[in-house]
Amino acid sequence: QIPDPETCDRMYESLVRIHTNYYKNKYPRLKDTSFTGLTVEDCKMILATDVLKQMEDMKKGTWKKLREKFYAKKPEEDSK
Repeated sequence: QIPDPETCDRMYESLVRIHTNYYKNKYPRLKDTSFTGLTVEDCKMILATDVLKQMEDMKKGTWKKLREKFYAKKPEEDSK
């Protein structure tokens, strides 16, 4: 026995609306973007690890890039 069947029915109907995307279909969006204005594909691309590494490299200055490129390993690092 359910103590309050009316409340149970309202909760069930609410869950059905969530499950069937009732409000998404009732109020369709004009553009498929987020609050930043980016599309889903743009967000996935930004979150990819390869793109993050490229962005980190782009942020480095010229001297830092050259120093890393020509930096010789220390002998104690080679022995590890």
